[in-house]
Amino acid sequence: MMTINSEINRIISVLQKYKTFVLTSHVHPDGDGLGSELALYHYLKCNGKYVHIINDSPLPASYQFMDPEKKIFKQYDNSDGNMIQGIDVVIVLDISVMHRLGAVGKAVERSEAIRLRIDHHTSNNFDADIVLIDDKAVATGELVYNIFKQDSCTVNVEMAEALYIALLSDTGCFRFSNTNERAFKLGADLMNLGVDHSKIYNNLFANDSWKKTRLYAKAIGSLECFADGKIALMYISKAMIKDSGASYEDIEGFAEFAKRIKGVQISVLLVEQKNNNVKFSFRSVNNIPVDKLAGQFKGGGHKNASAAILHSTTLEKAKVQILNAANSYVTDH
Repeated sequence: MMTINSEINRIISVLQKYKTFVLTSHVHPDGDGLGSELALYHYLKCNGKYVHIINDSPLPASYQFMDPEKKIFKQYDNSDGNMIQGIDVVIVLDISVMHRLGAVGKAVERSEAIRLRIDHHTSNNFDADIVLIDDKAVATGELVYNIFKQDSCTVNVEMAEALYIALLSDTGCFRFSNTNERAFKLGADLMNLGVDHSKIYNNLFANDSWKKTRLYAKAIGSLECFADGKIALMYISKAMIKDSGASYEDIEGFAEFAKRIKGVQISVLLVEQKNNNVKFSFRSVNNIPVDKLAGQFKGGGHKNASAAILHSTTLEKAKVQILNAANSYVTDH
C-alpha cells in the first residue's frame, strides 16, 4: 500500500511533467474545496502551467472575495467539455464520489486526462490514477499544503490565504470537532507566511446579508426536537427562500446551529430543492457516525458532518425517513 508521502511524490511528478490542468470540486463548493482549488491554481501558474478552475456550480456569493475580478472560477458549460477532452491532467479536490461533480463529472469520465484526487473524506468510490487521501487531515487544504512543502516550493501569500480559507471553513474557525493540534499548527504556519486572520475571518463569518439573516430566522423558527431532545431538526422550504429573498447558497452554515443546543446529539437540516428533491445535512457530537447515516441514503462526508439527497419526495416524507433512520444512532448518554 502506498504511503501518503509516496503518493505526494507521484502527484508532484505529474504537476512538474505536464502543462495543462483543470481543477474541480463538488457541486455547491465550500471553502475547503474552493480554497484548495485556488491555492493549487496559484502554485501551477507560478510554475508556468496553463490552468482552469471549472466547477458545476457558480462561485457562491459569500466567496466572491476570492475572485473579485471574476477571472479565476468558472461555472461549467458545454464548451468546457471539449476543452477537458484535450487537457493533460484533471485534479479533483475535496470529493469522494463522482456524481457530486455534477455536469463536470460527465466530461471528466469521457476525458483521457490523468486524474488526480486529493481528499480527506473516508468514503472512496471515485476512480482516479493517483489518489491522495488522509481522513485525519483537518481539511483537503492541509493535503495541498503538504504537497507544497514536500515540493519545497515557495508558498506565497496568495497561496497561503487560499489554504487559510480552506482551514477556517472546514474547522468552523477552529470550533468544529476536527480542530486539533494539526489545525492550529497549519494555521500558525500560514499566518507566518503573511495571512491576515481578521481579514479572512471577516470575509467568511462576518459578512452575512439581511436576506440570509431573514432566511436563518425562518429556519430556526422551524426547529423541532425528537428522541427526548437528542435529535434536532429544522427545514428550509422553497417558499421560505422566496419570501426571504435569499438564495440556496445562503444556506451554508445553517446545519451547525442546532448542534449547539445542550443534549442534542444529531442535528438535521432539510432543504427543499427546485427539482422536488430534498437535500439533508447531518451534524453530530462525539462518536456518532453520521457519515454512515448519510450512507444509507447514498450520501457521505465526515464522521460528524455529512449530507445526502432524497429524490422525488417532499419535506414531510423526507422528515419521516430521516428521523426513522437517525433514531438508531442516538445514545442514552
